[in-house]
Amino acid sequence: MKNLLAAFHNRAKSFYIISGFLLLWQIIPSTGAVNPHFIPPLSTVLAEAPKLGLANIAIDISISLERVILGFLLALVVALPLGFMFAGAFPRFAKFLYPLMSFLSQIPPFILFPVFVVIFGIGDGGIYTVIFWSAFWPILFSAIAGTRQVDPLLVKSARSMGANPAQVFYKIIIPGALSSIMTGARTAMTICFMMLIGAETMGANSGLGWLINQSQRMGMIPRIYLAVLLVAILGLAINYLFEWLERSIIVWKENDRKGGIV
Repeated sequence: MKNLLAAFHNRAKSFYIISGFLLLWQIIPSTGAVNPHFIPPLSTVLAEAPKLGLANIAIDISISLERVILGFLLALVVALPLGFMFAGAFPRFAKFLYPLMSFLSQIPPFILFPVFVVIFGIGDGGIYTVIFWSAFWPILFSAIAGTRQVDPLLVKSARSMGANPAQVFYKIIIPGALSSIMTGARTAMTICFMMLIGAETMGANSGLGWLINQSQRMGMIPRIYLAVLLVAILGLAINYLFEWLERSIIVWKENDRKGGIV
């Protein structure tokens, strides 16, 4: 029973911290310790939801999620095969291109947004490109690093037992690189979500970033905080989703931890 309570307490720590933050958010502006005009109480912020309309909020959330998911998946489809090829089939070519890839990956996507707008126009084209650029590099580098970390002895052993290249790839390379790829994908999704909101504030007519921009223009400060709160909730949900996927897919990693190997 004690172990069960301890496990529940450990899992609930994040809930305690977030609840304490929200409670302070309500109390401090209400007491006048800060100007409630600039930092309104949580209750005032939440009261904006029915004014804005729950249906309208759901539409903006769905549009933002659609943009970030499609852009992320496109980057995943392009970056993963390139990462496997660079690390496995063309390591010398990857080494030759590494300085250029490192240089391009250091360019912040938000800085390139005006260029993407010129090329693809104002609207979803530029936003999808920003998301793709944001996700592409972390996924590519994690796929390369994960493939290189696979033990060569496992590959040689599989080949000596008659495994063909496809079997080696699916049975050895992918499982060995999956942990690194999942870490890169989580990082990529986090960056994508931040870049999405920034891009929507500049070149969109819908979505949560657009809602923040419109609220700022109209001077509706509680509505700005409401949109920010929605962004934080979505970001937290996406992060937990990736943690759950990692635990579900990489089951041997969890087993190793339980067994004391890792």
